[in-house]
Amino acid sequence: MKNILKEIEMKYPVDTILVDGEQVWPYLRLAYNFEYIKKMASELDEKVPYLPFAKRLLKMLKNSFYGFTNWFGKYGYVALSDASERKNINGKYFNKLLDPIIDELGRDKVLYIETPAPSLYPAKRVHTKNIVCHDLLTLLAAIWARFILKGCVIQNEFILKTIQKEYGLEIDDARMIKFFGAQRRLFDLLFRRIKPKALLSSDYGSCIPAVKAAKDLGIKVIEFQHGAMGKEHEAYNVAVEIDKTYFPDYLLVFGRRELKTFDNSLFIDCENVYPVGSFYIEYVRKNYKPESNLIEQLKNYRRSVGVTLGWTVERRAIEFICQAAKLDKTIFYILIPRRPQEEYYSTLNLPENVTVIKDKNFYELMMYVDFHSTVYSTCAVEAPSLGVQNILINIDNLSKQYYGADLNDSRVIRYADTPKEFVEIINTFEKLDRDTICELNEDSIAMNYEENIQNFIAAFLH
Repeated sequence: MKNILKEIEMKYPVDTILVDGEQVWPYLRLAYNFEYIKKMASELDEKVPYLPFAKRLLKMLKNSFYGFTNWFGKYGYVALSDASERKNINGKYFNKLLDPIIDELGRDKVLYIETPAPSLYPAKRVHTKNIVCHDLLTLLAAIWARFILKGCVIQNEFILKTIQKEYGLEIDDARMIKFFGAQRRLFDLLFRRIKPKALLSSDYGSCIPAVKAAKDLGIKVIEFQHGAMGKEHEAYNVAVEIDKTYFPDYLLVFGRRELKTFDNSLFIDCENVYPVGSFYIEYVRKNYKPESNLIEQLKNYRRSVGVTLGWTVERRAIEFICQAAKLDKTIFYILIPRRPQEEYYSTLNLPENVTVIKDKNFYELMMYVDFHSTVYSTCAVEAPSLGVQNILINIDNLSKQYYGADLNDSRVIRYADTPKEFVEIINTFEKLDRDTICELNEDSIAMNYEENIQNFIAAFLH
């Protein structure tokens, strides 16, 4: 896979594609990239997460009543995120990115809009107080776009058609633009009623209509880093000057290394990027108590590796690990699925020294293993701050493409192109103590999260 957005933006005048005088490429670009990734993954026989339309519609209708009365309250802030960011802390599901700042601002003051990923947790079991489901807005926008909004005239539409032909994509631009417009108007109505001081988000790419509506009303938009944001990340790197009112005002990132990503950036001004660290990593390091039965199981092996999976390269990553497992049966591998609720993982035919663990998350499993491995998951950035060194599986050169320029300390990270090389690194990589590894990763994930977040709130939100 390649970064097609960089190619497109260097080759075509995408800033001239307009509807009613406004640029549409700032939000279409992510849809084009996602369609390209889906296309490439499908060609490589990777499993693409999919739910049939009828089931998806029924699920959305049911979700629309989730926390319904909370839509009508009075709030000082609005927050948007998805259920995948929730982790169980003392019996409550806690959004590891937004709940810490919501607690600081005051739980009564924030309306939190959650997107299922793929489902919602029972409202009584989530930490966030005033929670509603984004599916209601999605359904209303779909109805509005189909039955109320008139067709749109796309100036320089031929550029989009040329791009689709070049990359073998099929995208209904007009339908997407109308749907975006309907979502934006709904958020405009919501914000005009609530009049929030700020919009908080864990991923601007999944809520661009809300970002645009907020910025048009002069509302601050603050995003909290949820994943890798290196120079190769399509969402956070633009190659030409395009309308920044579709992007956040402030970006709270894990560590100082991200400042280099946004030096001379066309996405956001570097002075508006603030390293704050990670609440959940600090919580796990201080509080998680490993279970004795898994510790005893791992004692039967000389070394252990936790492997984070991702859907675009999942099949090939599993095949890679299975080949490596057969080369040395004294090494134990734990596969960590991105979507653990899927039954697919129970059907895998795995070597005896490979298993899938679905009842513990990545952060918890790092407290057991000697090394962490992935292709290009953000977990590669996070693992060292949990005291675990990385050995990345360089399928299609994706690991080096995403991390080679930034994560290159050989004491903390290595890259393997073949299963044989992978096993050799596992057997020869000098293990460092966990505190040392954390310190070596401080540029990637800053320490003292609570103090950092309080300083940001004091400066910009009070």
